[in-house]
Parts: sequence; structure tokens; C-alpha cells
Amino acid sequence: MSNPINRFPNPVLPGDHPDPSVVRVGSDYYVVTSTFQYFPGVMIHHSRDLVHWKPIGHVITRRSQLDLTGVPDSHGVFAPDISYYDGKFWVVVPYFHGQPRCTNVLYVADCPEGPYSDGIVLNHHFIDPSIFNDDDGRRYLAFGGGWVQELAGDGSRLVGEPKQVWPGTGGSTPEAPHILKRSGWYYLLLAEGGTAFGHKETIARSRSVWGPYEPCPLNPVLTQRDPNKPLQKAGHGKLVDDPHGNWWMLHLGGRPLTPNGSTPLGRETFLEPVRWTDDGWLEVGDSGEPAEWIELPAGMERLPDQHTYAVDAVNALDETDRFTEPRLSPVWEWVRHPLQDSFRLTGEGLELDCAPYSLYVPGETLLLTRRWEHFAFEAEVRLSFEPQTLGEEAGLLLYRDMDGMLLVSIRNGIGQTAGQKLDVSRLHEKQEYDGLYLQIDRSEKCFRNQLYQQKLEVAIGTDIWLKTRLDAINRRFTFTYSTDGVKYEPIDLTVPADFLYPENFARYKCYTAPRVGLFALGVMYQPQGKALFKQFTYRGQTD
Repeated sequence: MSNPINRFPNPVLPGDHPDPSVVRVGSDYYVVTSTFQYFPGVMIHHSRDLVHWKPIGHVITRRSQLDLTGVPDSHGVFAPDISYYDGKFWVVVPYFHGQPRCTNVLYVADCPEGPYSDGIVLNHHFIDPSIFNDDDGRRYLAFGGGWVQELAGDGSRLVGEPKQVWPGTGGSTPEAPHILKRSGWYYLLLAEGGTAFGHKETIARSRSVWGPYEPCPLNPVLTQRDPNKPLQKAGHGKLVDDPHGNWWMLHLGGRPLTPNGSTPLGRETFLEPVRWTDDGWLEVGDSGEPAEWIELPAGMERLPDQHTYAVDAVNALDETDRFTEPRLSPVWEWVRHPLQDSFRLTGEGLELDCAPYSLYVPGETLLLTRRWEHFAFEAEVRLSFEPQTLGEEAGLLLYRDMDGMLLVSIRNGIGQTAGQKLDVSRLHEKQEYDGLYLQIDRSEKCFRNQLYQQKLEVAIGTDIWLKTRLDAINRRFTFTYSTDGVKYEPIDLTVPADFLYPENFARYKCYTAPRVGLFALGVMYQPQGKALFKQFTYRGQTD
């Protein structure tokens, strides 16, 4: 256990990976996490050691499975649960739409990466459903508030009436129930206190799935008591054993910049060792607090081609996507559904039409995103832009939600025709110009504020490189651009990153973390140009 090669930092899934649910099948582990308004929905990762994870796909890959059109920010896919039964993978998803609560929907697949079936609606109740498969063949659905109801063996419907078997220890919002059977005891885990500071994991047990349940005398079994510690918000956990008889808990947490402060990387996935006590209870993490470092026992096997998330959390990461595969990498997710027939993988890159849509309406978009995984990173995009209409734009995107984004764009023309204001004091003067312009806009509360603009002396269709860097110390973005990919011109502008943090939401409480990506945008009722994205690079840094 002391071999430094087997010592890794928490979190094991840095960035926007909240509400983890894990299942082991043989020597393979699979975890699903929440994706809210993003599509494809419910990201799936695979691992053989619980530390190094590789994204392998999504559960919701078709609009017919779940239509996210019109879903507000931080609504949609809440905490999913994955289980394995009768040779199939079962993922139950709470679809939070606020009418008035949510709908719990079940998806089934033969392979963990899918494709998954169309959804089976189970009930309209509280969030965070999970499936428990008993050793007598009976199945149950647990959902938030400590409720349990029997599930038909084929998963087609719920049976009988629900029963609230244990509401927790009195903390607010008892959610994320998971049932485990061990040594004749049924253990019910709940997350209490809400998903921010004060979050905690509690547990109770019973000789019957229906109760009565006896609370653990060690409750909460996981929480963070010290606001000065780097790992906070611990809760929403699920237990899993490994082939060697060791037990673990995957749970969500966050890393604030200051005590009780902002968490730029949002809610992340952490791993904790679990020890069963002689009296049948359990101890989690570092004496009930999240551990900063994880030590794996000998024999835990890592996949050779994995995206090494845990190592990358403290070491540099350099990933380039040239969009030459037949499908987008699973790291990419659209903001809701992409506009139909408006993007394609050509073999030379990702081509986006400059199609019209609103940045501020929860509809279809051409905003493609991936997670921030580091407190400091560089993001770079290479594109060629062939517009057809004044006002079309394409480029680099830094995105929190509809109320907070930063757009680094190549624009076709400036002026009122291109969607900008005129200076009404300038009479009889030309204020509209053709050609390509580099522009940086900060968008907040449905309003774009131009921060920078300059004319580019390049021909339409020329390759252009746009780069931004987030500094971990001053927490500001800087920008450069290039027309040859070698010599980069600095832009005389820095932008503080804090307006993109989840805590600075404007309308809807923000459950998602900032992302980086690319976009194209056109003009209503006008011919549509195209942007070909030939390369996107993410470089995570340690400082």
C-alpha cells in the first residue's frame, strides 16, 4: 500500500462530473454522472482500478430518448444510477423539468457504452432514483427522501405502493439513496444537507428492505468538518467492492479557491477507501473526511489506453482533437441538442454551418463544449471560416450557461447589419465594414458586451488559430491569435474568470461547471456560411 506508484490524488474525475453512480462487472467498473442540459446525456466512464477512467460514451444519444429542448439551465438530467442485472446494464435517470418535480426514466443496454433503449417512465416523484437487485431475484427502486418501491423483474413498471423507509438523520434534502445488502443486512445510504458546504453521507441498516432502519452511530460517515481543508462538499456516495475484497465509495465533492468560496471546477468525483467495522458498520475516507490522496492495493489493474484523469489532476495534460473520427469523442457535449443537419465530420475536421439560433433561449444550438479539468489551462482552436452573410461568426467559447459566456470569434463584417450598434452622433459617416474581424465579447444576463475588436488582414477561408489561457494565480483569461500556427500575436486584454464560476449564476441555481469549446452562429433569413474546425487542443496545467 505504500508504493508511491499506487498513490494518486483526489478527485479521480476532475471537472464537471457530479453525482457519480458506480457498478462493477467482473474486473471492470463503470460510472455515470449528471449532465443536466447537455447532450449527449449521462456520460459513461470505464476503469479497472477506480482511479484512471476512460470516457466510453453516453446513455442518451437520441432526442427520442429524452428531448432537452426548452429545458432551462441546470435542469434536465439529474443524478443517474447504473446497475447490472440479468446480463444487462440498467441506467435510471431523473428528468428534472419542474412540473412539479421530476420524472424517473429507465434505459437498458446490453453493453455499457450502449446503445441504450428508449426510456421507460417509472414514476413522477422525487429525484435520484437507484435500483437495488436483491439476492432473491426481487428488484426495488429507491428514490430521494428515502422512499422504496418494488420494481418488476423486466424493469417495465413499478409494483405496489411506495414506502418511505428512512428519511435520514434530519438533514435537509435527503437524496441519492442507494441500497446494499451485506451479511444479511440491508444498508441504505442517503446524502443530506444539500450538495454544497454542509453536504454529508449518512447510512442506516435493517434486516428487511422495508425497514425499520437503524441509523449508524458514526453518522455522518462522510463529510467535511474543516472549512480550511481543500476538499469540500463531500456526499452523494455509492459503495462498490473490488475483486480483492476491498470496499470503496465514489462520491461528489468540490475544491473551493478559498474557505467557503467559489469552486471553478464545480462538483467533481472523488474516491474513498471504506473499512467495515467488527459491528457491521463502516468507516469512510480519512476518519470520515474526504482523503486528499488515495492508495491502491497491489493488483489493481489499469487500462493501458485510459485518459488518466487522476494523474492529470496534478500533472499537465495535452489533448488534441482533429475531428477525423466518424463520431465526436465522448468528451464533447452540445448545449442541449445541436441544430439538425448543421454539423458534420468531413474527415478534414468538424464543419459547422453558420445557422441562426439564440444564445439566450433554451433551444437547439451549435455550442460544443468539454469540461475544464484544471484550475489553469490553455485552449486553442484552428478553423477556417467561409461566411456568406454579414454578421456570421465562429470561434472559441468559454461557457457557464445562457447567462454567462465569453466568445472569442471571427466575425464577417461589423456594423449594424452585422448586429452591432451605430454611433448616432456620427452623421453621414460609414459605420459598416466588410472583411474578417477578431472580436471578444463577454456575455452576461442575456447581453453581449464587446471587449475587443480588430480587423484581420487575411483572406476568407484562411486558417486562423485562436488561443486563450486561464492563469491559476490571478484567475484571468489572456488571449492570442495566429495566422500560421507558429507566430502568435498577443491581444491587449485580460478578462477575470470569476463571472463564469457556478456560484455567480443569474437566474437558475447553477449545478454545472464552466466549459470550453467552439461555436458557429449565423443570421436569421440569410444565406449560411460554414466554419471548418480542424483542431482543438486542451492543455491542462499545474499552475
